[in-house]
Amino acid sequence: MAVNSRQFFPIEQARARRVQLPRYLQLDGGRYLIAAAVVFALLSLISLGQTGRLATQGYELANMQRTQRELLRTHGALQLQLSEAQSLVQIEQRAKALNMQPLTPDQVRYVTIAPPAAPVAPAEDAPNR
Repeated sequence: MAVNSRQFFPIEQARARRVQLPRYLQLDGGRYLIAAAVVFALLSLISLGQTGRLATQGYELANMQRTQRELLRTHGALQLQLSEAQSLVQIEQRAKALNMQPLTPDQVRYVTIAPPAAPVAPAEDAPNR
């Protein structure tokens, strides 16, 4: 028959581990070097992340500026087309292409529009007597 002769004292075992804990947390020269390397690596990763994000934003900005230049060129071309289409020479050429002819003086009709007359109040009915 096997007998477990080990006594369980969880409070005393916890106290013993707690007393040994500072020994594990003490940093000697090698551990300081490892901690410094970890901190340096984290700072390097943060710096690289910021640099990468900045580069990405620079590319996006360059693309947006290129798009803006293209849109401004297109806008200028459309403004030119609009001004050419509104010129009297172009209008006359389109009218001739549609077989339209200039207006002659005998085709002109003038319409005179008189101002509206003052409203007339309705006559009051005479009282019946």
